[in-house]
Amino acid sequence: MKNECVAVLDIRSNEVSFLLGSKGVNGTFVFSGMQSESYEGYCLDGFFDEDSFRRAVMRAVSDVQQTYEGRIGEIYVGVPSPFVSVVTKGHTASFPRKRKISSQDIEALYESGMNDLLTEGICIRRSAMYFTLGDNRKHFFASDLYGVPTTMLKGALCYYFVSEYFHEFIKKLLGDMGFPEVKFIPSTLAQAYYLLSEKKREGYAFLLDIGFMTSSISVVYGSGIVHEENFNCGIGSVLVQLIETLGVDYPVAEELLANANISGGTVPKDMAYVSEIAERSFPVQKVNDVIKFALDELCERVDAFLRKYYKDKASLMLSANPISVTGEGISGIKGAAEHIAKRVSWLTETVYPDLPYYDKPTCSSRISLLATAISDSAKEGWLEKFLNVIGGKRK
Repeated sequence: MKNECVAVLDIRSNEVSFLLGSKGVNGTFVFSGMQSESYEGYCLDGFFDEDSFRRAVMRAVSDVQQTYEGRIGEIYVGVPSPFVSVVTKGHTASFPRKRKISSQDIEALYESGMNDLLTEGICIRRSAMYFTLGDNRKHFFASDLYGVPTTMLKGALCYYFVSEYFHEFIKKLLGDMGFPEVKFIPSTLAQAYYLLSEKKREGYAFLLDIGFMTSSISVVYGSGIVHEENFNCGIGSVLVQLIETLGVDYPVAEELLANANISGGTVPKDMAYVSEIAERSFPVQKVNDVIKFALDELCERVDAFLRKYYKDKASLMLSANPISVTGEGISGIKGAAEHIAKRVSWLTETVYPDLPYYDKPTCSSRISLLATAISDSAKEGWLEKFLNVIGGKRK
């Protein structure tokens, strides 16, 4: 495969996407292939049907391979947050005398910080909320420390562990398909890097990813995730509520949800939506009430999360840091962000890639993973490795 082109497997809770892309100009990307396939999905307990997932991955990869003339050597896999455990730790390294910080010192800080962690799973990534040199001044990028003399290096470190089940399952699946080189990226972390500006991440930034079967809320600080929780709530739970309450089939529930908008207030009682599939009408207010009721479960989980960790900071956060909402749930449930804002009394904003055609919340995960994979691939180049060895940084 060409050095500038990377392969990414994005795993969502009802769909997988396989894409090949490289860095374009002005923050854009050049795509060499992309294919998405639906499957049975997963919940917090794991995949509903491993065979369904396996077939979806094979179809997506095969479709892209048929039209791609290059060789695919390694694949970057986005790990959904239900399969990731985030562990944070403050750690300090002291030196007998002043020394200029190098990349090796940063690496040693991560390694020593991980030694006494007892978390199960396999560590797939490390990052830091920030670093300090003993003066309590926060540095959000390790490269800012290179060459600075100090006797003490501190870090608010984050470690990301993937479950052994997921790790082995994916490696075997892709290995059997002829891809022995598999690298893992926490999907939420990739979205945090790509969707949230560096300035926003210098304070507490909140990211709510609403999927089909599951959703997650994360608190991001600097380059690390402080807290993260997952819920079995999403578009799927809303569709189930429509089916059970209105007594309709799945296709009709999809039709009703696609045409509903819960951002407004009450609507006239006689206003109805005529379903072309069911060939009958449904009161718009009734449909909206069912959707809101189903979405309230997610709102309650989010509200409990915010009260648990940030009860005393709520007034400050309301004005400074809105909840950034993304994922297929925002596209699939019109007015969801506004409803969540009202229910949890916290400002929200919808975030998505700033790219033509891909400027949709449904594309957030795959584009964020592609951007992170390209960045990782560039760091593995010979020049970057040389600079790391000598402890310097690229100007």
